[in-house]
This record gives sequence, C-alpha cells and structure tokens, in this order.
Amino acid sequence: MTSHRQIEANRRNATRSTGPKTAGGKANSSHNALRHGLACCIDDEDRELSELADAVAAALGPMMSSELSLDVARSKRELSRVRAVRHAMLTELLGAQMSGCLKRLNGLDRYERAALARQKRALRSLRGGAG
Repeated sequence: MTSHRQIEANRRNATRSTGPKTAGGKANSSHNALRHGLACCIDDEDRELSELADAVAAALGPMMSSELSLDVARSKRELSRVRAVRHAMLTELLGAQMSGCLKRLNGLDRYERAALARQKRALRSLRGGAG
C-alpha cells in the first residue's frame, strides 16, 4: 500500500513533469511516435498480408485457422518491417550520418519483441488446438 507521504511526493513530482510548454517543443514531441513508422497501424486488408496468411495456412495444413494464419502473417510482416528499419539505421550509422542512432536502434527491440511474442502466441495456440 502506498503511504500518504509517497502520494504527496508523487503529486509534487507530477506538477513538475507536464510535458513541453512551448509551441516548438509541442511540435517536436508530437512526432515522437512517428520517428520510424513502426508504431503506426497498418491496414489488415492488405493483399500482400492475405497472400502471406494463405501461404502460412497452406504450409501448416488444415489445423490452421484463418485467424491464426492471419496472426502469424501479421507478426512476420512486423518482424520484416523492424528488420528493414534496423538495416537502414545500421547503414546510416556506418556512414556516420545519424546522431543518437544507437539509442533509437536499441529502441527497435521493443517492436521486435512484440512481433515475436505475437508469433509465439499464435503458434502456441495452434499447437494447443492440434494436441
């Protein structure tokens, strides 16, 4: 349980951390999630995604539901996007064109772990349904 002192300290700290104040700071922070484009949603009605899902379903046989094959296809596509961004960052880093590239490169792990977790869940549920 949080003590009364801790609650008061949290309130005092919260008054100091309210985000950017200037118009320029607000404009800069509004682009934080769009730095590499991995946080934005991608249309699931993409033809390429449905073709990949069909290929996954065909490869894994009749026990693969369309929902599971779509999850595996989404995770594969996300992994491919993360790896493409990482490759581009490494290429720019080798050319010494990016400052702070190492920090952002390290941040890509979040997206890769999420895609791998999605793939693992989909494949685990496939195994659970077949066995």
